[in-house]
Amino acid sequence: MFELKDGTKSVIQPLGGNFGSPHGPPWIHLDKDDRSGAAADGENLYLMRPEFIARVMVFALIYEGAADFRSVGGYMTMVDQAGSQTQIILDNPDANRPFCAVALITTQGDQVVIQKEERYFRGHRDADSYYAFGFEWTPGSKD
Repeated sequence: MFELKDGTKSVIQPLGGNFGSPHGPPWIHLDKDDRSGAAADGENLYLMRPEFIARVMVFALIYEGAADFRSVGGYMTMVDQAGSQTQIILDNPDANRPFCAVALITTQGDQVVIQKEERYFRGHRDADSYYAFGFEWTPGSKD
């Protein structure tokens, strides 16, 4: 979920085929949908022009077939503009909370600030309510 400095808000996610764009608004790009976890480099989210970005809430979502985050051994690695890495282990054992708000990325001047969140929710709507993006949600499917 993101908000640009001009007030534009949207969600980048494979569900619905919205992978963003590296060459124009929103200047945020998800490179692929790795449903199986088999890709050696995972899924990668790039912020190409952070000067246009107000905030990005980076999330992970478990779909059918996995009991909870702990059972899938999920983690996310964030790399900032200086090359510093932060790894966040996603290990909540609650099967009723398959949505994880992993991090909140904001810009302060010319700096990108990454704040670890690791907050678990029942779904997109609950996370949106917490972070106050104000989206209208409808059911969807990856099929």
